[in-house]
Amino acid sequence: MKCILVATEGAEVLFYWTDEEFEESLRMKFSPSENEEEELPALEDQLSTLLAPLIISSMTMLEKLSDTYTCFTTENGKCLYVLHLFGECLFIAICGDHTEGEGDLRQQLRVLKYLFEVHFGLVTVDSQLIRKELRPPDLEQRVQVWEHFQSLLWTYNHLREQEQCFAVEAVERLIHPQLCELCIEALERHVIQAVNSSRTQAGEEAVHAFLLVHSKLLAFYSSHSASSLRPADLLALILLVQDLYPSESTTEDDSTQPSLRRPWNSQNIPLQQTWSPRSSGPARSSAGTEADSFSLPEEYFTPAPSPGEQSSGSDG
Repeated sequence: MKCILVATEGAEVLFYWTDEEFEESLRMKFSPSENEEEELPALEDQLSTLLAPLIISSMTMLEKLSDTYTCFTTENGKCLYVLHLFGECLFIAICGDHTEGEGDLRQQLRVLKYLFEVHFGLVTVDSQLIRKELRPPDLEQRVQVWEHFQSLLWTYNHLREQEQCFAVEAVERLIHPQLCELCIEALERHVIQAVNSSRTQAGEEAVHAFLLVHSKLLAFYSSHSASSLRPADLLALILLVQDLYPSESTTEDDSTQPSLRRPWNSQNIPLQQTWSPRSSGPARSSAGTEADSFSLPEEYFTPAPSPGEQSSGSDG
């Protein structure tokens, strides 16, 4: 039973994600008891009603005492609540099945915040602008935005359970020097050139390309003029790819996770500029020495070559 919510200081919901068990608990709590014809409030309104006292009390304590609670459990330890204030937006994670601890929930809040930054770019610096982006006035557009991030959270939680690279938060590389070299050449000469020659680019130039086998990195190319990608950027891009084009292992496991209902991913939402320019660096491949992590030290996780592979040479 899990829920993640982003709200303003006044308890206005900017985003939410829930699993089926949490939604069922809300239905039981808010279902009309006497008048059966009365409609159940919208899920957004249910969450706002449920968490408004928590949000307002947390922000009041912060205003009056310059301090507030960041983690607590409800009576009898039934539910764990984790709160994190980013700017003027309060992020809340709830777990009611004892499957995740404070560290797990707090990490999911950091990942969600980072996904906002990747998608909206510098807009996330301004609290008023990010509110407009997360809660647009048009209801249809709001639903589309929320479903996009709900899908990403579902994918992230699923990959964290199924894929070692997301469990340890480090990019996992496939070691095959000859194949990697051929793939990098193909990315440079065919993929990058084809994308940049497309009329849909509207003057923007693609400078990075990578090739994945499921969620494992086989080859990575960056042009000489490109700003370097941080490790967290690469993990976020792998997450986006897995969300848009789930691997067979991910889709096969869907039936074994009935509680984690997956919303439709939002392929039609255009990504804005996702990161600010950084220091330029030379072209890099998947055989480089940098790794990826949302918050941990930057290290690659490099598995041993598969048994029977006759590959030689360094991956530098």
